[in-house]
Amino acid sequence: MKKIFALIIAVLTVGIASAQPPMGGPGMGRGGEQGPKKSPVERIAGLVEELQLTAEQAEKFAPVYLSYQGEIRKIRKDLKTLMDGYNGKEIDEKLAFRMVMDQLNADADIIACKKEYMRVFKNYLTPDQLSKIFMVEKKAMRPQRPQGGAKGGGPQGGPRR
Repeated sequence: MKKIFALIIAVLTVGIASAQPPMGGPGMGRGGEQGPKKSPVERIAGLVEELQLTAEQAEKFAPVYLSYQGEIRKIRKDLKTLMDGYNGKEIDEKLAFRMVMDQLNADADIIACKKEYMRVFKNYLTPDQLSKIFMVEKKAMRPQRPQGGAKGGGPQGGPRR
């Protein structure tokens, strides 16, 4: 496993240097909450582990996956810029419709990007790995929670009362 991580780090050194910074500032999670963000190397390593890629697969897959992530990030950044342009405006029916359509168009762009990259990913992944790529992607991208943390909001992650 150490060889795979070393291989990934070597392959990604150039990609990381040119990678875009994450949206929302450092350490910002979904919805603006603070939380540790995984580096691109950690995210790729998590994906490699979740999909159980061989060292050869990881070496070929990692740069392609970084490219995919860059395109998805750009679509989301463009949508955020578009939505930020609506701030301060009075929302009437026409503007609300336009805002929802912009969001739906961004969703369609993300789906189109995923479909395009599925055609590329099949060159590097087995059918089983390919079938799981987008499901395990989310798991591999999430920072790990500390054990017994604030899962359910009650003491030691138990149910709320």
